Amino acid sequence: MINRQSLSSKIILLLILLQFIIVFKTLKAQELMVEKLTGPITTNELNAFKNFIATYNPNPTQNYGNIWVFGLPGKAIEACGLMYDATKDIAILDRMIFYCDRSLAGRNDLLPSAEGGQKIAWTGAIEPIWPVTKDEVAKAGIEQGSVLAHMAFCAKLILQNPSIWNLNVPTGDPNGFGATYKQRALKYITEADYVMDKWIIPRFVRKNDRNRLYFPGAPNQYKPDGPAPWNQLFMVTNSLVRLSECHALLKDDKERLMRYDAIVKPNIDWFFSTLVPKTSAIGTAVYTWEYAVGGSIEDANHFAYDAEGLWIAYHSGRYGIKYSDLLPFANTYFDVVLATIQPTNGKFAGKVDRTTTPERRNAAGDNYVRDEYFYLADFRPDKFAEMANINIKADKIKTYLQGTARLLWQKQRRYKRMHLSQSL
Repeated sequence: MINRQSLSSKIILLLILLQFIIVFKTLKAQELMVEKLTGPITTNELNAFKNFIATYNPNPTQNYGNIWVFGLPGKAIEACGLMYDATKDIAILDRMIFYCDRSLAGRNDLLPSAEGGQKIAWTGAIEPIWPVTKDEVAKAGIEQGSVLAHMAFCAKLILQNPSIWNLNVPTGDPNGFGATYKQRALKYITEADYVMDKWIIPRFVRKNDRNRLYFPGAPNQYKPDGPAPWNQLFMVTNSLVRLSECHALLKDDKERLMRYDAIVKPNIDWFFSTLVPKTSAIGTAVYTWEYAVGGSIEDANHFAYDAEGLWIAYHSGRYGIKYSDLLPFANTYFDVVLATIQPTNGKFAGKVDRTTTPERRNAAGDNYVRDEYFYLADFRPDKFAEMANINIKADKIKTYLQGTARLLWQKQRRYKRMHLSQSL
């Protein structure tokens, strides 16, 4: 006689097992990969990246916790931009547009109140910002520039490819941001310019002090009247640089372009004026600098954003920054931070002067290479494999979207440079 209860239990267990197998295979298919550190991006590496982003859907649209600034959603935009730049795979650009749409739709003045938007900011008005908390009074500051930088990156990539301008974005236009690629790019630029005009420039740029970036006084409660920390300063310059590049491509607003450059240049010059030249243990030129003017020594967490901002400004070719200006930053990371191993936990140095402050999360040190540091391989190509292998050893490949994307992007750059040099 058949024990129906036992049979039913076995069927349920079998179904659970089958479901587990399906989920496991799906997760495995969604893992990022690096097959090798030389040559171009491989088909498997590219497909793994596309599969990963196809299933990554940031929700909700709000910026709580600064997810669109330096959280995974914001990083996903940068990752897609770099991978599209490396491969020109239009599906990656489409996904980048999807993320940018989600980000823009979540802006406080555009998002309906029923969905968490229309909040009064500390200024007493409904501002074009991405509130960083769920507080009744919307909190936001200078870091908002990073959200604009992500969207401007997408716009720039579109503008650099006129062949797609008049094609409709295949994912549709659910927010009314523009059906074609060029319309979408123009929307991102227009809205970013609007935030610059209404939020960042009038509140954080001190026109009577060489256009340097400071926080305003009361009623602002975050670092009132204080200088912008360098990492946050670069979040603003990143957006201004990329918007300037967009306007240069469009040849549409020379006055605005000049106004943006007149903010970027003095702030980068300000940063360089605070650097203290040093020499590493192996004799290379390095720097130390503070987190902000009058602050403590810069930590390895925020240094990553400094490195990114410097590379973006340098790569634009607009501000007189030379290769030799940035080489000491690469030396600082490779010959000081990565060259210093903490004996207690095996992590790298937590600060740019090779010291560590374990009780401070940002200065406690890492056991992996943060994604932004892969830009520095442009200046120390001898260190690329070391960086990649550190992340492989630390298991920071399979799900580290931004880090793996930048690694693959840099690998592709190295391959193109080698291929070009061999053909000359």
